[in-house]
Amino acid sequence: MKLNNLQILRGISALLVCCFHFRETINFPGLNLGDILFKKGSIGVPVFFIISGFIMVFTTQNLPFSKGTIQQIVLFYKKRIIRIIPLYYLLTFAAMIPGGSFLLYFHREGFYELIHSLLFLPTKKGFPVLYLGWSLNFEMFFYLIFGLSLLFKKKRYYFIICFFILTSILGYNLSFENPYLQMVCNSLNLYFVAGIIFALLLNTYEIPKNFAAAISLVGCISFILILLAIIPIDNEWTKLFFISLFVLSFLTFDYTFRWKGNRLLIFLGDISYSLYLSHPFVEIALKKCNSEFYFSIPFFLIKIALAILLASLLYFFVERKITHYLKIKLKI
Repeated sequence: MKLNNLQILRGISALLVCCFHFRETINFPGLNLGDILFKKGSIGVPVFFIISGFIMVFTTQNLPFSKGTIQQIVLFYKKRIIRIIPLYYLLTFAAMIPGGSFLLYFHREGFYELIHSLLFLPTKKGFPVLYLGWSLNFEMFFYLIFGLSLLFKKKRYYFIICFFILTSILGYNLSFENPYLQMVCNSLNLYFVAGIIFALLLNTYEIPKNFAAAISLVGCISFILILLAIIPIDNEWTKLFFISLFVLSFLTFDYTFRWKGNRLLIFLGDISYSLYLSHPFVEIALKKCNSEFYFSIPFFLIKIALAILLASLLYFFVERKITHYLKIKLKI
């Protein structure tokens, strides 16, 4: 089964994050249009987390444990490593170059920050060298726990759901100074759990079309209202509910309505990882370009177009090629 609409959602989420970071371009004197439209664009990140939780179940639900549990765990980690690390490492080193700061990352605090970035370990500073990598710290921790859950075979989902619920409760009741423990016990991990639950439910039950239509309508409208800050969501549980409902809306497009999706939007989903990680470089390249207010919207669109172009180049000439090469070398 092809999850074209979920792939489209991945692209939309990456684009939202781009717009969130580019929004200052269209903040006019007396009218902060960028903030009005995209101040909440960072919610694209928890959408990614839900998608990751869903995809991990979707792609591993029929694992042949007869071949050996340890072998399956090793294979799982190999696949995640070649999917995440190559492009992230490349862009991390690229992020060290602007401002002539490359050598500073090989000395004292800079070296500490670089090592933690490469090992996906959070620091008290809060952000790695490539600042968007903070979300990959969560992703890689999720993959670590998901891989370990394979030891429990058919009961693995009970383990991982209980683990993240318990750690979130722990984080809610206790305050940790250690940045790694803060991440482990962060409620953001519950978005992965939401994705896992959706995968288990949709692989077991079929949602009637009338009910799916209602979910889609409420999910999409509420997400737009939240994005525009018309509906404020300061409560983490309310935020979790509405963002999860939005993702479920796109899942019904695949599972209930069987929509094929638009090819261009699917392609945007294909390049979403490259788009997410590389779009800050467009901002760096154009930071000295000041546009008059009447040219701000076209300049904003140019930034988006350049970000998509850069992501496309990275996807075709780096991401796909390196992944293909490593799959052959690692015999995956």
